[in-house]
Amino acid sequence: MNLPDGLLSWQWAVAGWGIYSIVMLWALKTAPWYKVKNDKNAQHVWFGAAFLLILLWSMSASIGGGFSFHFLLMTTITLMFGPQFALMAMTLGLLGVTLNGGAGWSMFGLNAILMGWIPVILTWWVYKLAYRYLDRNFFVYVFLNGFLAAGIGALLAMLSVASILYWGGVYDYEVLSYNFLVFIPLLVAPEAFLNGFIIASLVLMKPEWVSSFSDADYLKGK
Repeated sequence: MNLPDGLLSWQWAVAGWGIYSIVMLWALKTAPWYKVKNDKNAQHVWFGAAFLLILLWSMSASIGGGFSFHFLLMTTITLMFGPQFALMAMTLGLLGVTLNGGAGWSMFGLNAILMGWIPVILTWWVYKLAYRYLDRNFFVYVFLNGFLAAGIGALLAMLSVASILYWGGVYDYEVLSYNFLVFIPLLVAPEAFLNGFIIASLVLMKPEWVSSFSDADYLKGK
């Protein structure tokens, strides 16, 4: 889902950069910097996650015409670090992919919104609503926040890409339905499984790496 240069008009590029700039200013201003300022281990884990995004997003499958597919993994990154640091990790990941020629510079902002902001915010909303209204246990955390949020986030991201390609006059519905929409169900389930599996593994083996998870909330007395 890495949009290349030249596919959309400059208006889309400007809008993407504008929205991305506002979102990143919010992330930089509101991020809980005190949590990582003197924690070298947390900093290393964060940089490792950003590097993993570069590798994962670079291994995209392309069918030409601006259609490419890859795992997002943004649900895992969001649950590990929170939305602000997840957006920063996404920026580094997308920067690496763009430097390698896997995405367009003019489309950087729009790619960041589609691949980062949409799944990050969706994941965080699901997590906060589940924390407030549902029973706090391990299975709710993993299956709802991990599996379900990742699947819905990927679905919304890909539908947003299709909508932009349609509204931008790049492709009509027939082309999109044959070359893009048909693949969405095949990608949503693996995205959900991958994120759910990683989150389940982390909370069991490295719970200190998952800032949104607490033994006292989800395991103690359950």
